[in-house]
Formats: sequence, C-alpha cells, structure tokens
Amino acid sequence: MKTTFLKSIGGTALALLVLVGGMQMSLSGQDDKGSGQDDKGSGQDDIRHKPSLVGVWVTQVTRRNCETGEPIAAPGNSQNTFAKGGTLLETIGPSIIRSPGNGIWKREHGWNEYSFVLRFMRYDAAGVFVGSGVVRAAIKLDETGDHSTSTATNDVLDVNGNVIGSGCATSVSTRFPKE
Repeated sequence: MKTTFLKSIGGTALALLVLVGGMQMSLSGQDDKGSGQDDKGSGQDDIRHKPSLVGVWVTQVTRRNCETGEPIAAPGNSQNTFAKGGTLLETIGPSIIRSPGNGIWKREHGWNEYSFVLRFMRYDAAGVFVGSGVVRAAIKLDETGDHSTSTATNDVLDVNGNVIGSGCATSVSTRFPKE
C-alpha cells in the first residue's frame, strides 16, 4: 500500500513537473494569433479585443443522465487552468480515486466557442491504478468573457484503454480573479 501510494505521488509529481517545466506540446495546432491571446498572456486579443479562454476558471460540474439531461449527482467543483498555447490543467479536491486532469484546448467557431479534451487516472480505494477517464467538452463564453457554460461527455477506460462506461455533464464557470 505504501509503495503504491508513493508511486502514485511520484507519478503525479512527475506529470506536474513536465507540465510546469514548459514541455508543452501544442497538439491543438493553434498559434498565438489563432488562440486569441496577446503577448502578456492576459487573455485579451490585441487585434480583435475579444476575451479568450486563457486563465483560471472556478467550475461547478453537474453529472447528468445522457438521455434525459436530468442531474444524477450533486454538483462538484474543480478549477481549470487554460494556458496560452493550448494546454489545460484541471485541479480537483482531495481524492484517492482520481487524479487531476491534463489536456489540450482550442478555439472553435467564433471568438467565444472552445473545446477541450482531458485525461485523468483512476484508482481503487487501495490506491491501485484501475484505468483512466477522458472528458471532451464544448465551452461557450458569455459576452463579458468572464463566465462560461459547457457540455461534456466522458469515457471511463480500463487499464488497457478499453471503454467500460460513459457519461455526460454540464458546467458553469467563472473566471478567477474576476476584475
């Protein structure tokens, strides 16, 4: 148990070092002009003067029945950091069964529509790796650029990458800090 826990902590620390260390891969294929960020990383586009997704967002996620849209669990909270260049870090509350998520994002149609995909690791109560999860979402910023809504689907994967379950969710987010 102690060895498994230490391996989990080590793996998470390594993943964060890779992310923070600047080894970002711009898998979204966007350049700075296409992603809507200025050179200061403020989330404002100098040319179009439109807000972008870049920044920290406080998010409330509601898991939903994919067929009816009805909530199936109490809302949960996360914090999402969208970095200039197209990488994403999802931070969640303390959990022994799920890691934070890492992913990529890109601008879609118009100045206020985006999408992202992120992956997180799953563990059983003993801390043993049991698979991963992949979330795909479409985000829409409001007119101010300080609030957003999203719809998402997720796949639950076993240790071999086979889909063993899926789900749906919606979320509302507020930019932090709101100026």
